[in-house]
Amino acid sequence: MKLKCAFWVAGIGVVLASALRCIQMLCFFDYETGFVTDSGVLAWVSSGITLAAALVSGLLCRLDRGLCGKMRSAQNGAASVTSLLSALFLILCAVVLFRDAYTYRHFGVAYSIPTEHVGAHLPFAVLAVFFAVAALIAAVAWARGKGLPGRLGVVWVAGVVWALYYMVLTFMTYSASATTVENLFTVGGGAVLALFLLAEGKLIAGVDDRRAARDIYMFGLPTVVLWLTYVSSNTGLIIAGRGYATEMPYAVQLVMLVLCVHILALLATFHKANFEPAAPEKNAASRRNGAHSARNATKS
Repeated sequence: MKLKCAFWVAGIGVVLASALRCIQMLCFFDYETGFVTDSGVLAWVSSGITLAAALVSGLLCRLDRGLCGKMRSAQNGAASVTSLLSALFLILCAVVLFRDAYTYRHFGVAYSIPTEHVGAHLPFAVLAVFFAVAALIAAVAWARGKGLPGRLGVVWVAGVVWALYYMVLTFMTYSASATTVENLFTVGGGAVLALFLLAEGKLIAGVDDRRAARDIYMFGLPTVVLWLTYVSSNTGLIIAGRGYATEMPYAVQLVMLVLCVHILALLATFHKANFEPAAPEKNAASRRNGAHSARNATKS
């Protein structure tokens, strides 16, 4: 029940916050000066809704004892397809960043990022390639249902490192020019994404899978709330011709959007396809009481 409520809270939060952010950027934002014209009221309201939805959905998953358990089966078609899609978009993102590094070095121009940030994005592109390889291996493993526990789980560390470097990159290059609300989406979204990828990596490696099964929900839904709100509203603004130069490069945003699709696909299917709930606490307590009574009877 708590898990169902968490999904509803996350969905409503994304829709409301995205709509308010689009309204603010379309009606109350001066694109010449880069300042809002409503004293930031809508920005704080939309960010408050986003933060509340992320925290409440994560807390509901944390309190849902039905999510305590372990991975029963490794085969998951939805997780496999979306992991493969993530690998594809990671490669495309890396290609865009490598292209900018090449054109900047030879011609002094970059097409998707400011020229002063080209050097900082180059390691990010390299890590994106490593993460794409890890996502591809994970896609094959999810499809076959074999080989997830053990050796293959180690490669998923590339995803965690990629997310951590993303946070550093965002703080170094965009946090100074971005608004407080955008920093909430980008830096905060990067933090919970790293935690989600760590939990998914534990599942893949078969490490502490009882807690990892719950953690993918506890960190996955807040990640979706933060990133889906940011990317979906930015996509709408770009279609409306109201994009702005200080936002995160859209090639990176598309990767985050596809990762949100992967997270949602995994969370929607994991509980039925891959999850084995732990024994109810009442049954466990009754077994302990029964064993204690048996010991007392033996002593007497």
